[in-house]
Amino acid sequence: MAATATPTRGRVVTCNAILGATSELIAERGVDGFALTEVARRAGVNRALIYHYFQDRENLVTKAIDHVISRYDTEDPELPEYLERSMRMYIKHPEIGRLFFQLILNKRPLLHLGDRITKAVDGVRRAQQEYAPGPYDPAFAVIILVLVQLSWSFARHELARLLNMSVEDADERFIAELRRASEAGARDLLRQP
Repeated sequence: MAATATPTRGRVVTCNAILGATSELIAERGVDGFALTEVARRAGVNRALIYHYFQDRENLVTKAIDHVISRYDTEDPELPEYLERSMRMYIKHPEIGRLFFQLILNKRPLLHLGDRITKAVDGVRRAQQEYAPGPYDPAFAVIILVLVQLSWSFARHELARLLNMSVEDADERFIAELRRASEAGARDLLRQP
């Protein structure tokens, strides 16, 4: 039985190295700005292994982004915690935002990023139906929050400079304000008419 566990562990290590290298290259050069040869070199693997495990470039990019996102997702967290976790993910992994905007600009499907937005919208809609039916549009609220988070991940260095504070301090202040706004929004949503 030990003989079958080793190849599986080796496969996981190899796939993680490939996914990590892909994610780094997306962050540095964008979705279309790197070659699979560079991924192989950075991951320390043969290029054929990339095709073996991921079939093609599109699947590799999708899996690399999913790999990063899966480390931050949990089952149905409260809205403020979800937003904070998402914001920290976008700060640490600007490649997700870069991919998101490139997909939008190139009129390509949003891959699993769209699924993530849809899941968030569905959660807010369920809360709205249960607690406060009304004219509130959860889809646009979620989209606004996503765009704010993604925009911060790109502009954080310049905004911190303009605010005359360190990037780390600006990140923490932004996250605190985002959390405060989401808590206020949740209170408004839960308020009975």
